[in-house]
Amino acid sequence: MSLLTRGTAPEGAAAEMPKSLLVFAHPDDEVIAIGARMGRFGNAHFLHVTDGAPRDERDSRAHGFATLAEYKDARWAEFRQALARAGIANAPRECLEIPDQQASLHLAELALEVCRRIERIEPEIVFTHPYEGGHPDHDACAFAVHRALALRRAQGYRMPAVLEGTFYHRGARGMVTGVFLRRPERMEEVVYSLSPPERERKQALIECFVTQKQVLAQFRLESERFRIAPPYDFGKPPHAGPVLYDEHPWGITSERFCRLVREALETLQGKGTA
Repeated sequence: MSLLTRGTAPEGAAAEMPKSLLVFAHPDDEVIAIGARMGRFGNAHFLHVTDGAPRDERDSRAHGFATLAEYKDARWAEFRQALARAGIANAPRECLEIPDQQASLHLAELALEVCRRIERIEPEIVFTHPYEGGHPDHDACAFAVHRALALRRAQGYRMPAVLEGTFYHRGARGMVTGVFLRRPERMEEVVYSLSPPERERKQALIECFVTQKQVLAQFRLESERFRIAPPYDFGKPPHAGPVLYDEHPWGITSERFCRLVREALETLQGKGTA
């Protein structure tokens, strides 16, 4: 059985769960990707890159929080509640505390931090975001994971498999969720249609994230889809035309993201990751 199949099997499956590192941008991203099977990840290591609280305070004020710190605390309380509801309250977890929407400003640092976790944890699989231009923090996570593995490969270490779940990207008619951005190459992919109990389980986790209710309502519950990560050229936008975050006031455009990638590769070159 492949690592993709073992690592994404439904709850209750007999397949042994591979040792896993999950690298996500924000608290709630894990529920989007693996919510219906999150109970299998009790021994996984959850690594969030950002603190979930944009510094412009638009989000915190919109949700009625008097301070940014209160909003940040609320987001992490929601994540802890989701872990508990999934039955994995004691799963190892940590956050790199980068401000939400600013992960792209720390690409070289992120790659090295992820590399350190891979070295310490020695996972068989690493879950992360696809590079699709949906959110700059998502794309920063994808870059960090792939660059971290490039460093490990250069040093002769065994490579874990990189698995991706679906998030969102720009389509012809706006935001598209639940499917991967089409790639020229064929990648190994699995799709699980969710049973009514699985939908209920995932919905219960989604409901933990009260502050993200409007965002999470845009994601369907019919299925969860996963693939082995394809090779990416992070020096180019993931698709032609504007990407989704080109149309949002998140401080990063696709042009700037690619420029930051090139700068990070120069920084990392002496460390064997370029």
